Amino acid sequence: MVSRGYTPLFNGEDLSGWRNPYSHGEAKVVDGEIHLLGDKKFFLVTEKKYSDFRVSVEIHLPEGPANSGVMFRCHVDEDAKKKVYGYQAECDGSDRKWSGGFYDESRRGWIWPSTKGRSKDQFLAHSAESKAAFADPTVANALNRNGWNRFEITCINDLIKIEINGVQTALFRDATDASGYIGIQHHGEKGQTYRFRNLFIKELPEIPAEQHVELTEQEPVTIKRINDKVTQIDFGKVAFGNIVMPVPSGRGKASVHFGEKLNGDRIDRKPPGTVRYGMTEIRLGQERGNWIVPAPVDLRNVQQTGLTTANPPAVLMPAAWQSVIPFRWIEIEGLDADYPYEFIRRRAAYSATWNDDASAFECSDETMNRIWDLCKYSIKATTFAGVYVDGDRERIPYEADAYLNQLSHYYTDDNVTMAARTFDWLMENGTWPTEWSPHMVFMAHAEWMHTGDTQWLKHRYESLKAKTLIHRSGDDGLVRSDKLDQSRHDIVDWPQKERDGFVFTEINTVVNAFHIEALKQMAKMARAVGKVDDANAFESRIELAKASFQKTLFDESAGIYRDGVGTDHSSIHANFFPLAFGLVPEEKIDGVVAWLEERDMQCSVYAAQYFMESLFQNGSDKKAVDLILADGDRSWKHMVNSGTTISWEAWEMKYKPNQDWNHAWGAAPANLLPRFVLGVQAAKAGWDHAIIRPMPGGLKYARGKVPTAKGPINIDWNNDATFTLAVELPEGVSANIDLPAGEGTSGVFAGGEQVAATQKGDRWVVTNPVSGKVSLEVK
Repeated sequence: MVSRGYTPLFNGEDLSGWRNPYSHGEAKVVDGEIHLLGDKKFFLVTEKKYSDFRVSVEIHLPEGPANSGVMFRCHVDEDAKKKVYGYQAECDGSDRKWSGGFYDESRRGWIWPSTKGRSKDQFLAHSAESKAAFADPTVANALNRNGWNRFEITCINDLIKIEINGVQTALFRDATDASGYIGIQHHGEKGQTYRFRNLFIKELPEIPAEQHVELTEQEPVTIKRINDKVTQIDFGKVAFGNIVMPVPSGRGKASVHFGEKLNGDRIDRKPPGTVRYGMTEIRLGQERGNWIVPAPVDLRNVQQTGLTTANPPAVLMPAAWQSVIPFRWIEIEGLDADYPYEFIRRRAAYSATWNDDASAFECSDETMNRIWDLCKYSIKATTFAGVYVDGDRERIPYEADAYLNQLSHYYTDDNVTMAARTFDWLMENGTWPTEWSPHMVFMAHAEWMHTGDTQWLKHRYESLKAKTLIHRSGDDGLVRSDKLDQSRHDIVDWPQKERDGFVFTEINTVVNAFHIEALKQMAKMARAVGKVDDANAFESRIELAKASFQKTLFDESAGIYRDGVGTDHSSIHANFFPLAFGLVPEEKIDGVVAWLEERDMQCSVYAAQYFMESLFQNGSDKKAVDLILADGDRSWKHMVNSGTTISWEAWEMKYKPNQDWNHAWGAAPANLLPRFVLGVQAAKAGWDHAIIRPMPGGLKYARGKVPTAKGPINIDWNNDATFTLAVELPEGVSANIDLPAGEGTSGVFAGGEQVAATQKGDRWVVTNPVSGKVSLEVK
């Protein structure tokens, strides 16, 4: 917990920081636990008050009649008979099963659920709804009556969330208390011992940029006087930031306009979607020196609790920076021509450890090189918040967005801590789509594969089990989707019009492909952390689900997958996701690939990550490269030719009218090009062993530098009359080499001597691993 930003409330040795305001009751420390004993109700409370926070407490109830809970934002009245009062997260040991309920101790009684005679009238309005919620088996059985239970309570402004063992049991707004103590309860049963351990708190808001992001002052690229009132400054690329400028002399006011888009030769003051524009007014001649001119604030991306609870809290920026916005141009209106515009600087926010020299890519196609530059810079520019966020519209992490961002960050930078930090953020602030949940498994697996840090994984392993969707699977191993899942939660692709006509059914091909892939990755991680029984159980479930998946969802007559049970429609999504996840039986792969090769980019920039993976992984690299470079408005060629300097949320405004222009999930080539065109991937966790498998895709040459946890791997290949590869591996890294087998080639050679290799289809696989500097030729 400490590694995730939490502070211990209990040191495991004594009761420092706690007090018992009652004359009765005993609290003692036993084997790193707090034990409460007594024959009358009492509470042990902290000496410190807390306002906004996330608190975690584990409770073990005694056998027999028992009731406890976690007090939060509570109060102490030394002169009252009932000295401790206020908010409580209920721990109910009775058959009523209201654990996780929201109770107002010694004040207003039950809030959620509410019940006649024990709740105020204002709460009885939702009595039926709240009792129905606690009748739901998932909530009713969230408490492990005879074991340890993790209670987590989050308070942000007036929003209160209670969770037990990862199950949300209450989400309620109440403005009665803004701060108070944390407390734990003995209910008063004589002879009973209540046990508590692992008490931690994280005070909110958490602002990752304070420790992990720096502001860089950037000079103007061009300064242009538009007319006698307006001067336009171009900083060359979009970045998140604001400006600092010499204080203007004179009297009156001037305006600074921030813009992400031009309309003609002027900043577009009414841009489409959530493309950014804003204006900040400044006064003249009031001070000496330099002013920070903050960007205009969009309330949505600074809200911790909005008017609805649809989204988690936005990621805040350091207050000392003042507000930031993504912009490339400013126009200053109201200053004279002789003002020293050349001294204006943009203060751009980037990861404090970003290294521009960590990665490189160059190939024979200049447009592809421009795409690489766009996508690499997109990853850099979107590190401004210290965790991966969805762009500037909401400034919150989403699981799928974060995973794609993570993959590209690993392949463009050499000191990546943001991925693990974002994972922890999302485990506490998850979002709603079905397939976003398995992406948390993907994030953990990718972090482990990149770093090899098994200790990091051990601390997070158990919490990942709930992310596989296994709780929604049936006896056949397949996940079911109820009507709400089909209409709301199952996402397939986003926005909705990018789904290639996908038909939603109870058994959904895309959802189940994600489920099985999550189980596969969980099985690998289970073995890595020594959970052998778990690994065996996962592997058994995988075999069951895979067999059902193929039998139920594959259309034998068409040779492709249907969208689900109950429809004959086949979208590209129902086929490239199973292909990308290795679910297609070997004898069926060629047919699925051939069908996909006849399709265009009938998916979003998000799903394109997986579409491209499915093609690259299955010998269709030429098609993948062609799609990246395709004409029309659904390719990265279109994006780069538009003049944008950060990738978009969608291919074009017509596909997502509210899109933003600073979205890292649109930057997939930042990982696709080094992973597949250069061909560098980790074979073992931590990069002790790599796979070098270039996929030319019709390109004549490619070279580059790929960062790894062990140092950079340098690649240089040429695809001409013969295929040549030069690779330089860092110390301590070995690699297996897998090269294209051109027509009529007889083998792989090094220095004119043939090396041991086996031809597998259209590839030559070198038998022995290599290390250091190696030059090979296929001829």
